[in-house]
Amino acid sequence: MNKHTLTCALALVLAGAFAPTHAAQLVLLNGDTGTGTGLEDPTAVVPVGLNPGTTVGQQRQIVYRFAMDLWGSVLKSDVPIKVAASFQRLSCTATGATLGSAGANWIDRDFANAPLPETWYSAALADSLAGTDLDPIPDDPADIVSRFNGDLGKPDCLAGSPWYYGLDGNTPAGSINFLNVVMHEIGHGLGFQGFLNKGTGVFIDADGTGPKTDAYTHNAFDNVEGKRFDDAAMTPALRAVAMRTPGRLVWSGARANAEAALVLDNRQLFKATAPAAVAGNYLYGMASFGPLPTPTNFTGTVVLGQDPADAAGLSTTDACSPLTNAVAGNIVLVDRGSCGFVVKAANVQAAGGIAMVVADNVADSPPPGLGGSDPSITIPAIRITLADGNTFKANLPVSAGFVVDPALLQGADDAGRVRLYAPTVVAGGSTFSHYDTESSPNALMEPFNTPSVQAQYNVDLTPALYRDMGWGVNPGNARIGQCNTGVDLLEEGGFIVGANVQAWNNLCRTSTSRPGQYVQCMVDLQKRLRSAKLIHPVQGATILLCTAASLRPKH
Repeated sequence: MNKHTLTCALALVLAGAFAPTHAAQLVLLNGDTGTGTGLEDPTAVVPVGLNPGTTVGQQRQIVYRFAMDLWGSVLKSDVPIKVAASFQRLSCTATGATLGSAGANWIDRDFANAPLPETWYSAALADSLAGTDLDPIPDDPADIVSRFNGDLGKPDCLAGSPWYYGLDGNTPAGSINFLNVVMHEIGHGLGFQGFLNKGTGVFIDADGTGPKTDAYTHNAFDNVEGKRFDDAAMTPALRAVAMRTPGRLVWSGARANAEAALVLDNRQLFKATAPAAVAGNYLYGMASFGPLPTPTNFTGTVVLGQDPADAAGLSTTDACSPLTNAVAGNIVLVDRGSCGFVVKAANVQAAGGIAMVVADNVADSPPPGLGGSDPSITIPAIRITLADGNTFKANLPVSAGFVVDPALLQGADDAGRVRLYAPTVVAGGSTFSHYDTESSPNALMEPFNTPSVQAQYNVDLTPALYRDMGWGVNPGNARIGQCNTGVDLLEEGGFIVGANVQAWNNLCRTSTSRPGQYVQCMVDLQKRLRSAKLIHPVQGATILLCTAASLRPKH
């Protein structure tokens, strides 16, 4: 048995020979105890979005425990998973911020029941597979270490975008859903991370015995070389190239790829139809801000945006200043450079443009996405290559838009393998250990926060990916006490409605003082689930019967 301790931060900007038999128990280790900050912040607040907490610290802890209950209901482990959490200032500017970071506190290999030899496993997964606590750090019991930005929403830290502590998914415009972020960060700690150098492609040498692969990296695949990352013929240099080539880095695990068609939309193509000289399909990168492009919101005439050459941007086509030509109702083509992509989008939007196309200013194919965050952007945006941008400019106006290919998936390669995040410029906390931002709909484990994620009900392909690494999942129904509600804990495609029922049962019990209040809390839950069409009436009735049964005296 070989163990190694580490703290691996991943930012948000099957079972093997042995399978545990019980739902995982995630235990919160409060790193803010005694500080009066973070999870202990005593600032009085009113309950919000079904969260009954009356202080900031209470609301944060309620969300965190709810997230742990969700993951615990999905995954199997006989060993408690200890999750350290705290709030502190993370990387911040007025227009951007790191929301959270998390990772395994230690890794292990060649333990009893390890599915693959000479392969590192994250702490929680190693414990689950071994069936015993392998923790090598007596004075540091954490399996997962997580941190969250305590300054979010302040003028110098993503100004005006505070945390939202509701459990209902109804996040106000501009706010950041804390539950989604906690689910994402715990997701990294549970094993959604690879241990290799993102710039060089060299595997981790955690114990001085030489570089070795890990359970996540074992499933990474280069679809140009046609090999897994830990194939003998895959050199570090090839891995490094794959990790900075969009579309080349994919997941080889059978379970996640088998479920991809249940989760991902059909792929959309950016297609020019006229004039004849430009007719055809074009590669594109999507923006991390604004709505996703669709045939409905991204079809029309492409025109060039023009603006003054000034201190904001020296080019007359970079949209760094308010546009001076008539573009209303059209798709607006602008050049990369001089200012942020969200600045360009804001100027195009203010001028009445319905969508933005950014032409790259360097030879880069396929084109990467557009980074940045601005909740006020309501138009879709994409990036195309330098060469394609020049072709468009030489043939304007161009008729173009998005069309759907029914045979391919958005967020998977042509062979149906799910894409991993591989921006052209390596982002240390994001590259490799996330799904690609091309995925549609947005996924929980993408590198950027997206308001469309509803992690209280749906964690998409992540449980399937975990199974590819060796995790066991709970295939049964949600239970209230010993009573079976008939609601699946986990469905293929990542729906976790049953896990939601169990998490709410725990919260309803701990947040009420009288049986009648607990019952009303569960009545309200089944009403919400029925209204959202997540359960049928029989399941709703069974939830209430199980609730009543849980109150009967035990003999």
